[in-house]
Amino acid sequence: MKKMMLALIMGLTVLSSYGQERKDLVVSIATGQLTSPYYYKNTMGSFFSVDFDYHLSKRHILTANYSDGKHNYYDKYLQADPNTSRSDGTNTRASYRTFSILYKYQFLNSKIITGNIGAGAGIMTHIQRIITGYPASESNWSDLVFPARFELDYKISNSFRLGLIGGFYIHPDYPILAYHLGPRIGYLIK
Repeated sequence: MKKMMLALIMGLTVLSSYGQERKDLVVSIATGQLTSPYYYKNTMGSFFSVDFDYHLSKRHILTANYSDGKHNYYDKYLQADPNTSRSDGTNTRASYRTFSILYKYQFLNSKIITGNIGAGAGIMTHIQRIITGYPASESNWSDLVFPARFELDYKISNSFRLGLIGGFYIHPDYPILAYHLGPRIGYLIK
């Protein structure tokens, strides 16, 4: 399944590259806040993201993304001692490492501001680690995830962009696994 999805994405990329209006690449990094509505006593965490946006045409973008984020929550099932928790009421850290491919549509394209909305598919490694009590415990798994994204960018110069990135991850077993929001900076390579 993974090989078939990768072959399909590569085939679409190669076929769509013929006769392109633009062949720009924007490399961007972002950081900000990450949270999850799924977990009990969830606290806000942080995320880091690297994007490679390949502009297929004026409004169509293909993105390769790597994201890494974490937050804390209370897990009553993994905890060895149910009376042990941190001062914020949490006892477990959830970490997410995601590689995904997204298609984005540029719905706003003025001289100074651009806006994109997109969705895609990827592989997420999810790590749950007990951070209080003894014995220490950890579980992890990797699975398919569907990222959705909204971006606004302000063009500082012909090459640099400052913006805001927000989105969420949909997992087949959870409704929405995590939300993220934060600033980003990008550099255009022509």
